[in-house]
Parts: sequence; structure tokens; C-alpha cells
Amino acid sequence: MTKVDLEGLKELGFDTAVSNVEKSKELVRKSAVAYEHFDYVTQEDVDKFIEEVKGKTKKEFKDRYTYDTLKFISIKEYTEVPPADVLEKLREAKKWNCFDTFEIGKIESVVEVKDPILFGRVNECGDRFFIAQWDNDVTIEAIHAANKGK
Repeated sequence: MTKVDLEGLKELGFDTAVSNVEKSKELVRKSAVAYEHFDYVTQEDVDKFIEEVKGKTKKEFKDRYTYDTLKFISIKEYTEVPPADVLEKLREAKKWNCFDTFEIGKIESVVEVKDPILFGRVNECGDRFFIAQWDNDVTIEAIHAANKGK
């Protein structure tokens, strides 16, 4: 592999190429640190876990399904306070300067209605346009009726 003269490229005006090389080098550095110091799971591991949890918790009712799933939440949006030992581990992880973001994986329950309703949308328009419905779990008439008192 040829060593790249970033200053020479920058001097010649290859700003985007220089930026791409710098980003690539930073990704390699961050990944190397993260793989060396932390356990990890692949997306395939996560997907298989989600399917396993769903399979173990799925319950079927007349008009809906319920099951548990793994949901990832940015720590910026997480509403609970983690235990002190978890906060300390986060402080330690931040010191390695290898992560761009942090997220919390949490099991949450999901309810799926079997027979939904289909709407069309127009970009920049807040309204939904009724296309079709099947069965009577949710109907356009019920949605309209809820707003009759306005």
C-alpha cells in the first residue's frame, strides 16, 4: 500500500479525498481500540436474539399479537437513571475516545394489530389519505367518529 502525502494532496486541492482518508484512518483507530478493549455483538447476533425473544414471548389474541423485542435507545433520549456502576463503566468507556455514540438496549413489549388500515401520504402534508381497510379492527369511520365533537 502506498503511503499518502495528505499535505501534498491538500495543497493540490484534493480536500474531499483528504477528508475521506482522515475519516478512514480515524475509523480504523476507533475500531481497533473498541475491539481490543470491549466485548461486542454483530448485527446478526442482535437479529437472532430479537427473533428468539419474539418467539418465546409471542401471544396471539383475536385481533392482535403481542411480543417482546430488543429496542435500542440513544442515551440522550433514555428517560431512566442507570445504576452507579453502569455510569462508572460509561465514564471509563468514554476515556478510550473510540465511540461516537452510546445506546441502551432494552426489552420492550410490542402490540401489533392484525388487521390495520392503509393510508397514502403526500410529502409536506400532514393529512393521511384513506386507501383501504380490512376487517373492522380499525376503521376510517371510527377515526372520523372520534373527531365529530370538534
